[in-house]
Amino acid sequence: MKKKVLPLAVGTATAVVMSAANAAMYVNDKGMGETLIFPFYSAENGNSTNVNIANTTTGTKAVKVRILEAQNSREVLDFNLYLSPKDHYSFAVLADAADGGGMLKTNDNSCTVPAIPSDGVKFRDFLYNPADSAEDDADTEADESYDNTSITRTAVGYIEVIEMGQIDADATPVLDTATQGAINAAAAIKHGSDGVPANCALLVDAWSTAADGSNGQWLAEAIAGTPKVGTSEFLASWAGGGLYGYASVVNVDMGTSFGYDAIAIADHVASNATGSAMHYEPGDINPNFTNSAFDTSAIVNNAGTATTVDFTAGGSYAEGVAQVQALNATMMAAAVHNDYVTDPGLAATTDWLLTFPTKAFHVNGTEPIEPFSELWTGQSACEYAAMDMIDREESTAPPPPSVDQSGGPDFSPKPPPGPAPADPTNGDLTLCYESTIVQFAEESAVGTSSVAVGVNAFLDSSDGWGTISFDPADLFGGGSDVSLCGRDGDVTTTGDQKAICDRKVSADAHTLTGLPVVGFAVQKYVNGELGSGTLANYAMSTVHKTTIDIS
Repeated sequence: MKKKVLPLAVGTATAVVMSAANAAMYVNDKGMGETLIFPFYSAENGNSTNVNIANTTTGTKAVKVRILEAQNSREVLDFNLYLSPKDHYSFAVLADAADGGGMLKTNDNSCTVPAIPSDGVKFRDFLYNPADSAEDDADTEADESYDNTSITRTAVGYIEVIEMGQIDADATPVLDTATQGAINAAAAIKHGSDGVPANCALLVDAWSTAADGSNGQWLAEAIAGTPKVGTSEFLASWAGGGLYGYASVVNVDMGTSFGYDAIAIADHVASNATGSAMHYEPGDINPNFTNSAFDTSAIVNNAGTATTVDFTAGGSYAEGVAQVQALNATMMAAAVHNDYVTDPGLAATTDWLLTFPTKAFHVNGTEPIEPFSELWTGQSACEYAAMDMIDREESTAPPPPSVDQSGGPDFSPKPPPGPAPADPTNGDLTLCYESTIVQFAEESAVGTSSVAVGVNAFLDSSDGWGTISFDPADLFGGGSDVSLCGRDGDVTTTGDQKAICDRKVSADAHTLTGLPVVGFAVQKYVNGELGSGTLANYAMSTVHKTTIDIS
């Protein structure tokens, strides 16, 4: 069997392979872990997003903060964040008034590398806009003829927070070479009584090249090392976890806000990793979810039983792919369920956010990797899903019209008109981005239209609940012909993995069906003004409920 290999643009980092014998990653419903996924940010149409990250431990942590746009998870900004014990870091994603793109601003004093200026830092489009790219490489994938390469694409997306390592509070100073009064990195990061860390510049210098051409300590270690990480003053053994996060999306003009908790992946890192296993240089594509420091086993809730699946067993997946498939297993859903409200008497609107945090690793190579089925074209990578909406009195919408095969309609996903995905056809959804807004009313509840697909014309009731299914058996009216769906990347493999859109990943004796997805529904109610200019508008979010299919 041919092993699946991830695309080079987001390929696995060179690192020592870690054993997964004593640990397995899982989604921690208590909210704390080593990796945090914030499924949504928006700076569109008056939105701003406030992001909060907390270190609940007594350890000093190095953390990667990576901001990715919604269409194809292209990185628009990343930086290293250094958290002292019990530290909290917050920032806002805002619209840049000059060009409509996103930008980051913060008044927080915690150490970052690079240091974030007081007026903020603009998001970047280098990885998807050929006009702004210094190189014609695999990352700059979009054709110049597409209209989705402007900076405004950075205004919507999601955020990854990955713990990179833990700094030794008792380390002999190495970064600070002062002959007297030298302090170590942990002391430099620690906040004083004035709320300001002792010496953030020490960390910046450790990752910088000086005027005389000499490299800072961590930069020199990264250049010379394998893996290419800074190691000085870090713990010898991994001691991660204890991060939590949450975000709120605020629209001042509308007088609305809603919040959500970040998805927390606990025990994400293999048990025998070093304390500096993923302490990469700022601006590096590492660490990412392919890194070999991550575990290759996952714990899945199987009808109330914790089932461990190991993606190294049998050798089906190449290094890097196994780590991603294990992460997929923690988020795999055959279907998601939630409510919707579009009652005109309440001026109610509802959006469902669906984010596929690992999709880019599956669709940016020469063939897609299961469970995804379509390559990124520069404008879309569409996956079909089936929609079933039910009103509050148990009535379902009438069945969609049958597919007219006589005219030869082409269900192979085409690049949709403009940057937005196509509207549902015959009851089926096309989800073309890493993050898609399924819009139930005539306008978006979250004020985001650039990655939205409207379904209001297919509803039989203004209020109800529903299901979006990723199971191929539910597609195209429940028919057995799934050949209309794309291939899931197995065309060059043999045996039981050569299938058409089966949306299955296998490990050990277990198989999971569906797609790795996270998200929530947002309901907004507009009651106008109470008087004296006071708005009476409200919004709320509810996390999706999921059906897990594991056999």
